[in-house]
Amino acid sequence: MSTTTLTKKKHWSPGARPAASRPAAPRPAGRPASERVAVLALPAEIPWVPEARHCVTAVLARWRLSSGDRESAELIVAELAANAAQHGGEDMTLQLSLHAGALRISVTDSGTRARPLPARHTDPDEHGRGLSILELLAHEVRVHQSPRGRHVNVVLHAASEEPEPVETPGPRCG
Repeated sequence: MSTTTLTKKKHWSPGARPAASRPAAPRPAGRPASERVAVLALPAEIPWVPEARHCVTAVLARWRLSSGDRESAELIVAELAANAAQHGGEDMTLQLSLHAGALRISVTDSGTRARPLPARHTDPDEHGRGLSILELLAHEVRVHQSPRGRHVNVVLHAASEEPEPVETPGPRCG
């Protein structure tokens, strides 16, 4: 199993970027040895959404997913991270897992904000289509709301992997 864990630091400013990934953690009992997992924890703030997209693209390139699957995953992550930043609490956690041709993308936020963001007067054509986009791109979308936050789980059926490049650098999210 390949595991990549990327975490935030409490005192990062929105312009800061996460450092390189930590070493792989031991495989939890019951998880297939061929499963690949990556976890990214970030502040639930709009300026961090591009960082989430960048990291997902880097990890999926490392895992050699097709460019079409990477683009779909990037759009899904952008939508889910933006929703977590706009509606969630302080933190969001993004987890990717790849096993047997299924790419699972999970985003969890830490609940409702203590102080809601100020209402913005926007064109209704610009908002409210996120779930429809997810349903078009994904094979499965599940949303679970609890008092501790929202968990959205999306599954894509990943196409065959691209050929391995001659030299593959590790994912860099910084």
